[in-house]
Amino acid sequence: MKDIIVIILFLSIGNMFSQSVDGRINDFVLSLNETNSRNLNQNTNQYFISHNIVKIAQIGNYNQANLTIISNNAYVTAKQTGNNNYMNVYKKADEINQSYIQSGSNNYISDVSSYSRGVEAMKVNQDGNNLTIFSTGSNSISKDMIINQSGNSGTIYVFNR
Repeated sequence: MKDIIVIILFLSIGNMFSQSVDGRINDFVLSLNETNSRNLNQNTNQYFISHNIVKIAQIGNYNQANLTIISNNAYVTAKQTGNNNYMNVYKKADEINQSYIQSGSNNYISDVSSYSRGVEAMKVNQDGNNLTIFSTGSNSISKDMIINQSGNSGTIYVFNR
């Protein structure tokens, strides 16, 4: 009888002790999760503020996009819808805000700029088949330029100094 009382007493003390420790651990874990969540949101916001973003979307067959973006702050979007489209872009500037959209088949974009102080902002849109755009350099005239090309079998050359 004495052994049974000791065992019951031992189990009840152990049970009470473990419940109080678990409560503290749960509070600690919740606090730690909240802190990590705040840090993750801050890190994510810092990532979008201080990193370059290049989005490429390709729908179709045999599409290619070769982009080299060198910038302190860049937001570039490249979309290709169709087949056999090719995009070759090389940009180097303090800030780049570019958009390239190709819809159709057998289209080609070549946009090369070796270095530009300030902001590079241009939009290139092709809608059709067998369309080509060659653009080289940048200057104040090409800032915020929008090139829209539609139809079939056309070529545009843009030379900036």
